[in-house]
Amino acid sequence: MKLSKIILRRILLIIMVITTVIFLVLHYDSKEYTLQNEQEYINRICRMTHNRGVSVGIIDGDEDTFLEYCDIDGKTVDEHTLFELGSTTKAFTGLGILNLEGEGSIDLDSPVTNYIDWFRPQYKGADAIVTVRHLMNHSSGIPVWTISLIPEGSEGEITLEETVRKIADVRLAHAPGEAYEYATINYDVLALIIEKVTGQKYEDYITGTVLKDVGMNESFFRIADSDRQRIFPGHKSGFFGTWKYDAPTYYGNTAAGYLVSDTTDLVKWMRYVRENIDYDTFPITDTNNYYAGWNLYPETVHHGGNNPNYSTQIIISRERDLGVFVLSASAGDIATKIADGIYGMHMGMNARIGLCVSGHELQDFLFVMGILLVLYIALLLKYRRKKLCICGGLLILIVLTLIPIISHISYRFMFVWMPYSFGVTIICLLAFAIWLILYGMKRETGIGRCLLQDIYAG
Repeated sequence: MKLSKIILRRILLIIMVITTVIFLVLHYDSKEYTLQNEQEYINRICRMTHNRGVSVGIIDGDEDTFLEYCDIDGKTVDEHTLFELGSTTKAFTGLGILNLEGEGSIDLDSPVTNYIDWFRPQYKGADAIVTVRHLMNHSSGIPVWTISLIPEGSEGEITLEETVRKIADVRLAHAPGEAYEYATINYDVLALIIEKVTGQKYEDYITGTVLKDVGMNESFFRIADSDRQRIFPGHKSGFFGTWKYDAPTYYGNTAAGYLVSDTTDLVKWMRYVRENIDYDTFPITDTNNYYAGWNLYPETVHHGGNNPNYSTQIIISRERDLGVFVLSASAGDIATKIADGIYGMHMGMNARIGLCVSGHELQDFLFVMGILLVLYIALLLKYRRKKLCICGGLLILIVLTLIPIISHISYRFMFVWMPYSFGVTIICLLAFAIWLILYGMKRETGIGRCLLQDIYAG
């Protein structure tokens, strides 16, 4: 038995080393790409990262360019293929607020309580004064983990107000205006302000004003599970691939992540932004360059977006008529990688892919390695000390219990946003912990004897 355990451990080590080498080799590309082969650049990244669908819209001077990639049998992608925008939706919400400010309906420096009287977040045991501007630049103090409080549900099952009430008296991470902390729910509060001021549902107001003004006639808000039928199927990572995933609907987060659009409309959006928004009027400080749904820099404005099964990236030049919008049917940061490369090519630079691993792919790799590591440790440990086995198993269970308590993020939320392999990793850890406890108890109490008898005899 000891010899067989040694052989199994060595096999696991070899598998882990070979898997790591193959993973790195398959995610590396040394070629240099120019504007003449930007389609090849997109294709290469998508194949390396198992991205099943990408649509790219580019404005460069008076020319509009559309590039696509698709790797699903029976499906095609073109400039009319719809994707969820994720957090790039925030810029539309921000523009809605700016329009209402221009009409005199909203004062950006007024407390949120002027519009939502029950919104009273706490700081150091007292009501904090959070202004509309604080929400616009993510300096309200609302902590980032509050995204996990957003309830699941379609329109009619959940309301925007229910979402905001989840944080009505939340304890702030810092004083309002003191520091930047990206919390997606800031923009859900802005959406509720829009509803209170206009008397309309948020999505109806944005559709009838912002989208109408831009001419985005093919775009809409995903407010129900049934809307998926109109959208290119989203995917998420798992066991070195990407797989179709129908993520839950979060109607209360519509304003921060659930506008659906295509590159035909988003090219119009980029031109509208270039012509109608003066970034120099945005109040940017040395410690915070975020405002109204945009990250602002001297040469560009940009924003990325992620939903559990989609990702996006927009980059617009502040110096010339140039913009890139990338829509991806996989979560992660590959849309950003593609957008950066395409934008650079149109600025006259060559692009190199190098080592290209999305954040979600890296998580997936680490979780798979974690599963193998659990198996290796199970074969490595000596199980003669029964009390240590019990303590080890209990320690794992305690850690697994504390993770959602300390992080304020539920396992349900983690399962939605993490790769498929995350769930298997948690199950393996639970099984290992229970096995240790039962094994440790079998001689002292007889519990688990039938299950574990002679598993590690000798």
